This record gives sequence, structure tokens and C-alpha cells, in this order.
Amino acid sequence: MVDQLTRETASLEISSKNEDLSNISIIPELSEEEQRLLDEEIKKRSKPIEGTIEPVDFPLHDIVKEIGLDKPVEGVDLEFYEDLKTKSAKVIYTKLKSVPDAIARKYLPDLARRFVEFERRVKRIERMLWALPREDKSLEEDRFEILTELLDKTCQGMEIWEEHYERKIPLGHRCNLEGELIHLMDTKFDLIEKICKEFGKLKDQRDEVNNERDMLRYEIRHCDMIYTEIHEKFLKSYLEMDW
Repeated sequence: MVDQLTRETASLEISSKNEDLSNISIIPELSEEEQRLLDEEIKKRSKPIEGTIEPVDFPLHDIVKEIGLDKPVEGVDLEFYEDLKTKSAKVIYTKLKSVPDAIARKYLPDLARRFVEFERRVKRIERMLWALPREDKSLEEDRFEILTELLDKTCQGMEIWEEHYERKIPLGHRCNLEGELIHLMDTKFDLIEKICKEFGKLKDQRDEVNNERDMLRYEIRHCDMIYTEIHEKFLKSYLEMDW
């Protein structure tokens, strides 16, 4: 009798715990400051033309919620996901290509979280770029334009995720490829933010600005090359081809 009660109590505790986890998202809400800035941005927008679709601010977040990747995988503690937040994608995901689906599956919510957080990061970087001091036909305007080009190119990584998230491929492959995407995007976002913060250092220094432009052109080409490779690997995985 005691054993039966113990089992029933344990079963209820597990059921309660699972129910609690089903209501928990591993993706944090917008901060008060992020929400305030977003509200201000929305107020400044022109009303959409009748019959057109109103723009969505965080489309990947909507997809992630719809397919349930904002929730912890059943049986995985929240501490696991909190620990992943402290580690870079490169450290975690480069080694997971060959792991079985049963192991790889628990990492998918963390990957989804990182892409959703990129959407928010892009908003912050856009504000940084628009705040840069620049005059028409100035060196600063040239720098602004190529920085926005690099930002646009980097954001194509989210389009690649959106194109492939529903494809049936080995989950270890998915972890590896999405991790590679995230690492590449992270490094490009870091570079843009660094240049924005130090923007005034190259004031009226044409040679240094030219060198910076050449470097950023290389970064854009590098994105193109790696994105092409990742896209092809996704397709090969889908077609059960080796890579």
C-alpha cells in the first residue's frame, strides 16, 4: 500500500513538472527597453496600403513558437538550456554531426533561441547604424552603406534557417549546420557592432577607410561562400548524400 502511494505521488509530481515545463519558454521576453523602442518604431511607420500584409517584426519567433521549439524537450531540465546559453555555438555544435537523433533533439530549442535572439540583435544594430554621424557623399556615408550591406548579407543566414527548418534530415546534421550558421552570423554582427562603437576613430582618414572597405567586402564574400556551402550541405543531408 505504501509503495503504491509512493508511486502515485511520484507519478503526480512528474505529471505536474511536465505540465509546468509545457508553459515555460526558454526564449526570454523582450526587455522593457526593447519593447519601448519597438513601440516607438511601430508608431513612426506608415500605415500599410490596403490589401497588403502588415510587416512582422519577429517572423522567426512566430515560426519557433508555432512548431514548439521555444519549449524545453520533454525530460530535459531547464538547467541544461541555461548552461547552453553560456557557451558559444562553435564550442557546442561542431561536434554533433554524427550523434543520434535521440541526443541531438534536445539541442534544437537552444538553436532556435539563438536565431530568435538574432532577430532582436538586428533591431539593435539597425539603430546603431542609423545613429552614426554622416553627411551626404562623405567617407562616413560610404562606411555606413557598406556596413548596411554586410548586415543585410549576414541576415541571409536567417533566411537559410527558414528555408530548411522543416526538411527531414538527421538531427545531428541539423545541429552542426545551424551551429555553423550561428557562429558565422555572430562573428559578422560582432564586427559591425565594433566598427559602430569606434566609428569616430577613422574620421577623415581616407586610406584607413579604404582598407576597412576592402576588409568588409571580403567579409561579404566570405558570407556568400559559407552560406552556399551550408545550403548545399542541407540539401545533401535531405537527399541522404554524404558531405
